[in-house]
Amino acid sequence: MLRLFLPILFTVGLTLSAQTVFAAPQQAEALAPLHSLIGDWKGTAQDGKVIRASYQFTSGGTSLTETLAPEKEPAMTTMYHLDGNRLMLTHYCSLNNQPRMRTNDYQAGDKTLTFTFVDATNLASPSDPHMHQVIFAFQDHDHFTQTWVLSKDGKDMPHIFHFERMK
Repeated sequence: MLRLFLPILFTVGLTLSAQTVFAAPQQAEALAPLHSLIGDWKGTAQDGKVIRASYQFTSGGTSLTETLAPEKEPAMTTMYHLDGNRLMLTHYCSLNNQPRMRTNDYQAGDKTLTFTFVDATNLASPSDPHMHQVIFAFQDHDHFTQTWVLSKDGKDMPHIFHFERMK
């Protein structure tokens, strides 16, 4: 009985592990709007301050990690991942809250990608300062603009960063 059971168990295990291995590239393809960001970037804010950004795939290609490091300020991390067929992010902000945002309907070839507020952790009141929207505008392979919209007391304050790929 054991001789019959072991080959079947081996075959089932091999099939399940192959499905796991092949799932990651499919997930990474769904993150296609963000593929061009992989690497290191140098940006400037509206006030001329330098900000650095770095993007890399993690978790077997199922998520993208963004690290934003403004000059003389704490670095922040944003995780991009799928939520069904839409992109979602969680921004780990230096304001000590974690807004979650989801994309609009993105089509291949679109030059902009907009994430809008869904909810946040560690946000005592909706009027407390928090990031409420982020918009990517892709100019070409080596340039993009990122607009982070801060909501404070019901007022939106955009912060615009122009990035160029570091070579």
